[in-house]
Amino acid sequence: MVVLVTGATGFIGRHLIPKLLKQRASIRVVTRDPTRLPAEWRDLVDVVVGSLTELRVQAAAMKGVGLIYNLAAELRDSSLMRAINIEAVRGLMEQAAQAGVKRVVHLSSVGVIGAKGTGMVTEGTPCHPQSLYEQTKLEGERIVQEYARLREIEGVILRPTIVFGDRKEGGGDSLLSWLRVVRRERFVFFGKHGVANYIYVGDVVESLLRLSEIPVSGSAVYIAADPVPMSEFVRAMAQVLGVPTPRRRFPLWAAYALGAIGEILNRMFGMSAPLTLSRVRALSSKTIFRGDRLLTELGAPFPYGYQRGLDLTVQWYRSVGQL
Repeated sequence: MVVLVTGATGFIGRHLIPKLLKQRASIRVVTRDPTRLPAEWRDLVDVVVGSLTELRVQAAAMKGVGLIYNLAAELRDSSLMRAINIEAVRGLMEQAAQAGVKRVVHLSSVGVIGAKGTGMVTEGTPCHPQSLYEQTKLEGERIVQEYARLREIEGVILRPTIVFGDRKEGGGDSLLSWLRVVRRERFVFFGKHGVANYIYVGDVVESLLRLSEIPVSGSAVYIAADPVPMSEFVRAMAQVLGVPTPRRRFPLWAAYALGAIGEILNRMFGMSAPLTLSRVRALSSKTIFRGDRLLTELGAPFPYGYQRGLDLTVQWYRSVGQL
C-alpha cells in the first residue's frame, strides 16, 4: 500500500515523512518543486511533480494508494486559498474515492471555529470562521465529510491549535519572536488569566499517525490541543532560556490602545509595529481548546508535551543561530 502525503515540504509534512519512513511505509508526495524536498529523504519517496489543482496530477498520485495525509494548504496568498483549500480537496477526494482509497486524514485548524474570547471549545462548538483562510479550511472539511458520507471512503479531520517546533522549511514563526522577547527580559503580560493554546509539532505528527489507524465510521473530527495557563507557558520558556520568569503586567485596556496604534502605523506607514491588536488578542485570550477526545483515542498523554517541545525547539533555534 502506498501512502500519499500532500504538503510534504511544509512545516508538519517535513516532520511526518521521517516518521513514516521509520515505519517502512511506501511514500508518495506531490510537489511543484522537487528541489524543496529535504535531501535526507528526497530519494526515498516517490515524487509526483505538479500542482494539486491539476486533475492529471491528482490522478497520477492515486495509483496504488490506500491512505492519504492531506496536509496541503494555502495560508498567505488569498488569491490561491479557494483553489488549494477547497477545489484541490474536492478533486483529491473524488480521485481517492474512484481509486478505492480507504482513508483520508485531513489536516485542518481550530481557526475554522472562529474567534472565541473566553470559554471552552470542543469539536462540537459551532463554527463561525472569520478570515478567508478559516472559511476555506472549513469548506475543505465539509467536502471531506461529504465524501465520507456519500462514498466508501473514511475521512478523519484533525484541527490543531498553534503548532510550534523547528521550521526547517523557513517561513514566519511567532514563537521565535516571543522567545526572543522573553530572552531579553522584555515580556509583559496583558491582563490576567490568559491561556496559551500551543501544541508541539511532534505531538501533532503522532496524532496524525494514530488517526490513520483508529476505527472510524464515515468521518470524525478531532482537536489537537495542549492548553496551559499563559503564566505557565511563559515560565517554561524562561526556564528553557535560562532567564528570570517574567512577572510584569500591563492593563488590558492600555494594551488594546497601543495595539490599535500599532495597526494604524502598519497600514499608513508600512511600519512593523511590535504590538498589534491580533497580538494583544493572542496573548490575552482566555479560550481553552479541549483535545480530550483525541487523547482518549491515543490512550495516553501526548508523547512530548509543551515543556519538552519548548526544550527541543529552543535547542534547534540555538543550533542554527536563530536564538
